Amino acid sequence: MAPIETPVFAPGIFKGRVFLVTGAGRGIGKLLAERLAALGGQVAVCDIVAERAEETAKAIAAAGGSVAAMAADVSREADVKRMVDEVVARFGRIDVLVNTAGSYGAAYRATHETPVEEWDNVFASNVRGSFLCAKAVLPHMIAGGGGRIINFASNAGRSVSPLLGCSYTAAKTAVIGMTRHLSREYAKHGVLVNTIAPGPVAGERVAELLDGPQDSAALNAQIPIGRLASSADIVDVVLFMASDASRYMTGAILDVSGGLILA
Repeated sequence: MAPIETPVFAPGIFKGRVFLVTGAGRGIGKLLAERLAALGGQVAVCDIVAERAEETAKAIAAAGGSVAAMAADVSREADVKRMVDEVVARFGRIDVLVNTAGSYGAAYRATHETPVEEWDNVFASNVRGSFLCAKAVLPHMIAGGGGRIINFASNAGRSVSPLLGCSYTAAKTAVIGMTRHLSREYAKHGVLVNTIAPGPVAGERVAELLDGPQDSAALNAQIPIGRLASSADIVDVVLFMASDASRYMTGAILDVSGGLILA
């Protein structure tokens, strides 16, 4: 089944809503920010690399979208606080946080050969970063009567990664645990917290990890649908999670892995 790249959401469905998307300088985060803006959302684009955030913001602005760009390292609390303060100063509130940012280590690295620095870096961006961003936006969402937090886990957190090591599997499992905890704690405030668990996505990141066509074919063979996800395959599910269609969902983990994970 070929990926569907045509829009499947009604124009204007996010009009008047404010989104903060981390890791939005490239890949899935970039496409998500562009789609949210095209659907009427006001979007704050965050990336650890300022130039990438600015490039995404320029593309959105050129298409007529409402956008602000900012650089932040989500593993640093001071950066996250400044980022959230800037978003609220610019747009007045934050309705939806999407924690797309997250790093990873080397492919096919054995656990006993994993440097502790890799472990710390992967946890810092994926777990500490998601925690800090949620911590910073929750008071604003509570004051505003509710909101959405969408975390990015992985098929690794639901099983193990076919490419990456123990650090990534453990970090993404922690993101799932955090999602469940936050969903139970903040539902009474109208804050819904869910997680998407993508499988491998065709693009720059996975291409960097694979060692040629043979690796790619072997990875595809593990996926029942027979191909890696496109960025749009993942983004469309995030758009659903951000929309009113998911209004009765919290604490959910949505597997978008082409059947790699069978719940």
